[in-house]
Amino acid sequence: MTMLNTLDGTLAAYREEEIRLLTDIGSTLADMGDVAAQDRQRLLDVAHDLRDMFFLVVIIGEFNAGKSSFINAVLGDNLLPTGITPTTEAIEIIHYGDLDRKPVIRDDGIREWSHPNTGAPGVALVDTPGTGSVFQKHETIAKSFLHRSDLVIFIISAKRAFAETERSYLDLAKKYGKKIVLVVNQVDLLQPKELVEVRRFIEQQASELLDIRPLIFMVSAREALNAKNSGNTIGDPGGIEAVRAHLRGVLNEAPPAKQKLMAQLDMAAHLVNSAQDGIQRKADLVNVDTTKVKDVQRELEQQSLGLEGQLKAARSEVDAVFEGMRQRGMNFIDTNLSIRKVGRTPKREVLQSEFQEVVVGRALRDIGDATNGYINAVVDSSRLYWRSVIERLNQLRELMEQEISGLDAGIYAEQREALQEAIRMAESELKTYSTGKIVTEMQDIFETNSAGFTTSVLASVGGLILILLALAPAGPILGVGAAPLAFPAFIVGAPALLGGGYYAWRYYRGVLNDTKRDLHKRIDELQKSYHSSLDELTRKERSRLTQYGQQVLIPIYSRLEVLAQRYAAQNAALRAHLDQLQSLRESIAKAK
Repeated sequence: MTMLNTLDGTLAAYREEEIRLLTDIGSTLADMGDVAAQDRQRLLDVAHDLRDMFFLVVIIGEFNAGKSSFINAVLGDNLLPTGITPTTEAIEIIHYGDLDRKPVIRDDGIREWSHPNTGAPGVALVDTPGTGSVFQKHETIAKSFLHRSDLVIFIISAKRAFAETERSYLDLAKKYGKKIVLVVNQVDLLQPKELVEVRRFIEQQASELLDIRPLIFMVSAREALNAKNSGNTIGDPGGIEAVRAHLRGVLNEAPPAKQKLMAQLDMAAHLVNSAQDGIQRKADLVNVDTTKVKDVQRELEQQSLGLEGQLKAARSEVDAVFEGMRQRGMNFIDTNLSIRKVGRTPKREVLQSEFQEVVVGRALRDIGDATNGYINAVVDSSRLYWRSVIERLNQLRELMEQEISGLDAGIYAEQREALQEAIRMAESELKTYSTGKIVTEMQDIFETNSAGFTTSVLASVGGLILILLALAPAGPILGVGAAPLAFPAFIVGAPALLGGGYYAWRYYRGVLNDTKRDLHKRIDELQKSYHSSLDELTRKERSRLTQYGQQVLIPIYSRLEVLAQRYAAQNAALRAHLDQLQSLRESIAKAK
């Protein structure tokens, strides 16, 4: 017998609307991971039950807490088998109807009975396998039916109140938004003083551990059945009549069909809220991940800006060295290669050695210090930077590993693989700095450029020395270690020099200016080559940063953005479902 024909047109229409809504919600939950998939199945189970429309009073409890005895006591009939071992192995449903002591076994294994004392037409009592038994399948069966209940009566043994499994089942019933009644059975085993203590303990545990304050009934199903069998109907033997009265009161508040529709809307709302909380946690985690990726990306930009500042400082220092070289080079030429020193010009090898030492050697040391300082700064900061990147990415990896239990593994697998690759690449970058390869390459470039500069400048200066030597008189000048006999040679040579002096002077000045220009040119070229080498190092570093950001971090960030958008869409769909549930609930509540 079902309640299908007892529904009027309004409730029947609302039932169809609710079935459609539950099915739609199930579709939304379908791609939200394993936990949501289980909730989807629960919604489909409830939608199926709405076709049958029995108001299901589900009895849950530890094995040997007396669930079957309690149901028999409520029925006032020894319908279900009882015993000291777990006797209920499958779901037992006692529908309202004519008495039938032979159960019908359905394809899903549920055993159906029929009895006229379930409480009211359309009401069914459900006996579940005991929790906490040695048979794991018993707990699985019991849990698999809890969400289908419209009212939960939880049976607790007076001798072992509130085991861990009992708390977990009550918490699950609360999660589903079920109305819960606690029944403490086997109170005949307690002394009157113990009854008060047990009741107070259960009230405290329910309030503190589960934040629920359900009605509590103290009963003895065995005493009630014994009284029934002996014909003793005086008073309320075993306290079962108080439970029956409460059930009648609940069922009289509204038609059972209406209450069932409302109860399953509440259950659906709790599941949607739970799914929404889960999606929000995922979204928050992804936002944290995105923030971390952005932090690393920001570090890339800051590192690049830092390189620019270091480069400007290094170039400025190098430029100052080259400016000093120019001034010393000009002073050297004016001092040592002047026309006034004709005849007193040191040997070419001496001048070249002095030029190398005074003008070039010191400058190269200074430039080497400046450039090596920049290289070391870049290498050191890059090492620190890549270590920082690796540290941050490892933190992100650890966070992702923590998220796996809360995220669909298939969705996040690609993300974790990309992160692993990012860490591997960052570690590879760090190794390139540990080898000293950059310093070696730059030193080779500088040594090559410096050697070429020195050779070319000394060749130019050497040409000027030759001219000065050619202008010199045949013999040494008196006063510079010359013998007196050399003086007439100077007298003879001097008029020749003076006679052609104008042209000789112009030729000398031209060569002198050419030598200075050549020195400027050579310094400019060397300076440019140093700038170029420093710029190239900086460019390579920036290229590494940019490439790493574009090829590694941006794809990770993009995938995180996709996840964030997905979660936002799912959240929006769930919010819409909550609005639909609330609207339908208000409509059913107003239905007459």
